[in-house]
Amino acid sequence: MERLYLDHAATTPVAPEVVSAMLPWFEDFGNPSSLYFEGRRARQAIDQAREVLASRLDCLFGEVHFTSSGTESCNLALIGCARAALANGSGRRRILVPASEHHAVLNTAPFLAALGFQLEAVPVDQFARVELKALANALGDDVLLVSVMTANNELGSLSPVVEASRLARRVGALMHMDAVQSFGLDQRTVDELECDLLTASAHKLYGPKGVGLLYVRSGTPVLPVTTGGGQERELRAGTENVAGIVGFAKAISDCVPGTASARNSFLKNLSGKAHPTIPREIPSLCSHAHVRFPDVHAETLLIKLDRLGISASSGAACSSGSIEPSHVLLACGYSSSEAAECIRFTFGRGQDDRFGARAAELVNDAIS
Repeated sequence: MERLYLDHAATTPVAPEVVSAMLPWFEDFGNPSSLYFEGRRARQAIDQAREVLASRLDCLFGEVHFTSSGTESCNLALIGCARAALANGSGRRRILVPASEHHAVLNTAPFLAALGFQLEAVPVDQFARVELKALANALGDDVLLVSVMTANNELGSLSPVVEASRLARRVGALMHMDAVQSFGLDQRTVDELECDLLTASAHKLYGPKGVGLLYVRSGTPVLPVTTGGGQERELRAGTENVAGIVGFAKAISDCVPGTASARNSFLKNLSGKAHPTIPREIPSLCSHAHVRFPDVHAETLLIKLDRLGISASSGAACSSGSIEPSHVLLACGYSSSEAAECIRFTFGRGQDDRFGARAAELVNDAIS
């Protein structure tokens, strides 16, 4: 059976050129912390990859820190800043995040509470974008950090992150951006985004799973969450994933992301029974099509689609199997029953308008 993969927001296939770049580093087994030849060679590979990613972000070499995932990077950003604030004697104890953020951010709340910090959710609009007025009203000189996704992982909508950063800076708060969904599609640099910290992950852009990065602007106080050795400039202990890091750099260098062609064709050819949730005039990722199917339960439809050869999802991959409605859609104002009628289709490279039309045809068959 022909299968149509429409869940690139969950993970992308590893590009062949990325696989080729990684393969030698499964045989070159040197520990990059070792001083002898094999270790130095591994260290050089990591340094070269760091240069590539620093160039993409237009930041300093030492401001790029490798981690195991986007989740770890988000945890390190929030918890690391909180630990540093405690160590520095700062009285700032509040961290503000939009209510539609990924669980990698929202679920740090208990950990932060144990340290004496309060993670507060700020309202979002119907498209999961942070409400700037609500953010401005919540800000004060007791806010340590604001964390906002550049693009929502479910709806694909782009948040006004630069404006949010400017509001945060007015009160002296730090700004973290979760760019896991947009990195590789959004070409803005860290200076253009005006952020102090930024999270990205390789497997969303045709790189391998198991490697992410955290950009930390020079001078930003962050303490490690994982302790042990002195890797990653003593910010993240643990032997680096050399092959994964090499693959990350190759992915950002050579992998051309998909265009809006397949997504637009898909939406154009969908039945009138399907209701896209993001209007054309709302800035969003070119890969995302978030659709509501009134009176059709998403989980049931996903099973039908899978049988027809379509891979899609009802939300974040990290929430797969959850019986709870999407917290993102609830934050946008959807009822629980409405949220249970929504499916995310996300397209990737090599998929064109004919692919989108074929996908729409199969979806129409499933809901007819």
